Amino acid sequence: MKKLKNNLEGGFLSFDPEELKNATQEGHPNDEAYELLWEATCVSSHVNDVDKAAGTTNEDNVYPTSAEEVDRMEELVNKASQALKEPDSAFSQRVHELRDIIEWSRKRHWQFNWRIIVGAIISAFLLPMFLGADQNHVRELQNNVAKVNKWEPVELVHFDTMEELIASNIKGCDTKYKYDSPTNWYNSSLSFIAWHYTESTKDIAQCEAQLKDPEMEWRYESIKEHLPNAKKRKEEAVERFEKLKDLDYEGVKKAALEEAEAYVAGAEFADAFVNFIVICFVLMIPLYVLATRPYGYMVSRHRREAKYMGKLEKFALWLSGGMLAAEAGIGFVDIVKKWSDGSTTREDDGTGAVRLAIKVGLIAGAVIVYCTVSSLLMIYATITGLIRNYDWKEIKNKLTKAKSAE
Repeated sequence: MKKLKNNLEGGFLSFDPEELKNATQEGHPNDEAYELLWEATCVSSHVNDVDKAAGTTNEDNVYPTSAEEVDRMEELVNKASQALKEPDSAFSQRVHELRDIIEWSRKRHWQFNWRIIVGAIISAFLLPMFLGADQNHVRELQNNVAKVNKWEPVELVHFDTMEELIASNIKGCDTKYKYDSPTNWYNSSLSFIAWHYTESTKDIAQCEAQLKDPEMEWRYESIKEHLPNAKKRKEEAVERFEKLKDLDYEGVKKAALEEAEAYVAGAEFADAFVNFIVICFVLMIPLYVLATRPYGYMVSRHRREAKYMGKLEKFALWLSGGMLAAEAGIGFVDIVKKWSDGSTTREDDGTGAVRLAIKVGLIAGAVIVYCTVSSLLMIYATITGLIRNYDWKEIKNKLTKAKSAE
């Protein structure tokens, strides 16, 4: 039965449907039976009117593409059997094969692809890495909040104007030490503001100078687009300075706490989003398996689409395989030196690091291509499968009746 099912999925028949049309001979007792059997092979919407009128079709187009077509094919096959006047073993064999098609068309068939499932599983493991999810980073940011809450009051150095700030050449500290003390946070914030203000001022001056330069006329449009952005950055730096310049210890602590908590909230959201995506991928695997269980006639209806999806998957596998083959073909080159005492030494020729980077890049590229295509195919197959392969109104009605019966 398994062999038969595979044959049916491949559009297999042991006879050419056109034989049924050609077998119709004027005056033969079984003409009507063969004509009805020919009609049964033309039920599918894959058979167009022109081919049917010409008496030409092929085994790929025999399979019905809807429940109505399955019923119609069965009706015609039954009529053909009843119309048979004289025993005909060839006719009986053809009726048997068409009944097998009808049976296969009415059953559901598993259509999931193990390669796609494997690609989705790998994607679920790699997504946190590519999307930057890191629980350690979240804990570090939460630790910054705890540091701020433990601050002790200190005297802070204030500046009345932006010019004084820039002239002071104030230095910030490494980001990981910024929240260790009020002084570190305040000086680092002011240092960043001073740098932001200075750089935007330089950008403005450069843009204005270029707009006066005839030789730069070809860049006038892009310069005019960039200039407002530079002015906006400068204004933001001044605005930020105005908010910070007169803050006392309590004000600085409050501002630092708001900043640290905002970073924590952002990191937690990003981490939760990545976890959500991973969970969706994991849950989608069984959903994909259930969604890709169509009736046989649905397999026939969307056979061309399945063919294109199969080609896309094969292309991804071919591309990934090519990258892995290229990676395997890249070797490391060692320079062998023989010394006067008979000893030899080996050392890299200087391209080892580059070769290693290329090999890692090719492996990563192969994995990305394979996982991306597998994930996209799974998402598409799941969505279309759930829509096409299940009658949700009927399911809802059954659930409603079951609930009412309780």
